Amino acid sequence: MKKQLLLAILLLFSFQAFACSCDWGGNFLRVAKNSKTIVKAKVIERVYHTENGKRFTDYQEFLLETKNNKFDPFYGIGESIKIEILELIRGTEKRKVVEIFSSDGADCRVGTNLFEKGKIYVMSIYQPRRSEPKLPNETNSDYAIFACSENWVEFLPETNEIYGQIKGRYYRKKARRYSYDKMIKKIT
Repeated sequence: MKKQLLLAILLLFSFQAFACSCDWGGNFLRVAKNSKTIVKAKVIERVYHTENGKRFTDYQEFLLETKNNKFDPFYGIGESIKIEILELIRGTEKRKVVEIFSSDGADCRVGTNLFEKGKIYVMSIYQPRRSEPKLPNETNSDYAIFACSENWVEFLPETNEIYGQIKGRYYRKKARRYSYDKMIKKIT
């Protein structure tokens, strides 16, 4: 019993040690001014990944695959979204379709579950530079979105506006509409 209690305490502290911890870096306009790559893009696909390299676009099939793994708690899984770049606002990316990988909880990335298929977003994205990718199927040419600031807003094509936490201080976070053309002038 003492060993189990000690193990539970150690696990609790080890999970806390690997959690993302960062200060809020600012609203979208502030962050975008210093971003290397900013895109206006449409989410075209959600992808679920397993450690053995399989990719699923159907969540039910993904669940069946993980269930057939006999619930191994260390089974590596990942999630990403594929986006079609409609406009490269800043940066050098040449591809029209890129993949953005989600967070593993420790790397301070935005979870891709926040993005809806078919919607258009303006995103500040980056390519993580590390010796080996953390998530299954992730490569050095893939992207991520930093979670410790407002790095994305929704684009509203019917009004040519963006919607999200565009300006303001962290203690007054408020989603608002803002002119897309005005945003472009401010950040370019």
